[in-house]
Amino acid sequence: MAEEPTLYVCHGDEGGPRVHPCRRVQEAMHAKGIEYEKVTAAHGHPIPFLRKGSREDLRAATGDTKLPALKLADGTVIAHSKAILSWVADQP
Repeated sequence: MAEEPTLYVCHGDEGGPRVHPCRRVQEAMHAKGIEYEKVTAAHGHPIPFLRKGSREDLRAATGDTKLPALKLADGTVIAHSKAILSWVADQP
């Protein structure tokens, strides 16, 4: 079996509002039965200048600071919820 992808989400993830991108991606992956490793990559405020800490670990892992981001087993990174949802829809 292939290695699980890693999904990087914010602190709100599954407990956030239904329209939140991190929550929508996780719900879609659960619905498709896709197993993944989840990394909470950001804590704090949704407005960047009000956040505590940095997203440099996220940038090192994915090449960007945007969430959600999905890193596949082959190293491919899919950023932004629409692109991730499209990838999820294409999975068998």
